[in-house]
Amino acid sequence: MKKEYRTTVRARVARHVVLTLLISTIIVTVINLIYMSRRITQGQSNELSITTDLCASKVDTWANQLRGITIDIADTFEARGELKESDVKAVLNQIAETQSDLIFVYLATEDGKMYMARGVHFARGVNPCDRVWYKQAKETGKTVFIDPYISATRPDIMLSTAATPIYIDGKIAGVVGVDADVSLINEYINSMDFGNHSYGFLLDSENRVVAHKNPEFQPTINEVKYATDVMPELEEILNSKDGEGLVNGKDYNNDPVIYSVSKLDNNDWKIGVVYSQAQLYKSIDRGIRISLFIAAVCMFFAAAYMTTSIARILRPIDKINPAIARILQGDFSTSLNISNKEDELGELQDNLSEMIKQLSTMIAQQKKMIMEMEKGNLTVDDIPELPGDLKEVSIALNSIKETFNDIISDIQFSAINLQSFAMGINETSDIEQMRMVFEELSAEANILMDKTSRFITVPPSSKTKDFEDEEQFVMDYSEDE
Repeated sequence: MKKEYRTTVRARVARHVVLTLLISTIIVTVINLIYMSRRITQGQSNELSITTDLCASKVDTWANQLRGITIDIADTFEARGELKESDVKAVLNQIAETQSDLIFVYLATEDGKMYMARGVHFARGVNPCDRVWYKQAKETGKTVFIDPYISATRPDIMLSTAATPIYIDGKIAGVVGVDADVSLINEYINSMDFGNHSYGFLLDSENRVVAHKNPEFQPTINEVKYATDVMPELEEILNSKDGEGLVNGKDYNNDPVIYSVSKLDNNDWKIGVVYSQAQLYKSIDRGIRISLFIAAVCMFFAAAYMTTSIARILRPIDKINPAIARILQGDFSTSLNISNKEDELGELQDNLSEMIKQLSTMIAQQKKMIMEMEKGNLTVDDIPELPGDLKEVSIALNSIKETFNDIISDIQFSAINLQSFAMGINETSDIEQMRMVFEELSAEANILMDKTSRFITVPPSSKTKDFEDEEQFVMDYSEDE
């Protein structure tokens, strides 16, 4: 009956190898994904910081342009050494013509005079020396950038001012300033391409919103919004020592975003960029999907290759069972040719071949001895001593042969004596002499009994009765004699 196996060595080895490969691949993939996600996140954070810094540099460039205009004007009048009205108006009008985006270009003197380009008249009853831009420039003695405020000349708009003090003969003679509409700053910020549905915003030194994508957050003449009120997530960054960094939160549309804030170089203004987390994490998700796909493909091909390789390596084992089956049927002429490689299977083949050869030799030796003994030849050569546990078999067979040889020799000798005694009995009628003959026969029989006493024989058959009758007849005959 053919044996049915639930599995095979090949299947078990392949299953364990593939399982080990699967576990190893999963572990490596998970570790790689964790590492990759952290690296991508760190890279994205660095990219956000760099992008925000670049945006800050652009705003700085815009602010520096305003500063540069005031510095150039101040240097011009310091070089001339006086503030003549005609010269002042000419220079201011020239700058206003070349810088059309400026709302006002003006110069205020220390004695309270105010000159403005384009024929604009300063508000009556207002001393320019009392304005914030004039005071800060005079107090610091350098160019200043003023937070958004309502202009005395144009109360309908909010302005931001760059102002530079003018020194003649070592004394302050006045302050030159230029104004830019805050709405222009907002347009400038919104015109920047941050990509990935991101947008920027600008805060002044008091953390008030100067520019923002959401019109409700933009400053008006009636209200200025503080960043911590409309973007509370920024409080942690704005209250920190550096005043810049990254933080997660939600924007005015309640969408998950990442806020990135960076300070401008030449003032305390801050620029921020709002990045969409969904867009930002797309690269991470894409990287994870690509990694998982590559891992799955590699695992598939590795498993297929390992399964095929294992099947090819273990294919010689399929030849072992038929060979052993033939050996179990007594065919020791079976030759093994399961592998021609010098590996474990080749060594197994050599060992099996040698084992079959030795078994065939031992069986042939025993077969020869038994067949010769069956023919009555007790002079056959002894079996060479077998190795290991088979040693006792060879010793036992050789001993049996010697024992049989000894017993048969004794039986033959006793038969000769019996024949001789029988002839002697026929030639004499002396009872004493006959008694002596029987005693010698009895002695011979005892010797044979001693030599055969260790053998276990089949219980006596019905022939025992015939033997007992013959024995009784001999005894009766002896008594009659």
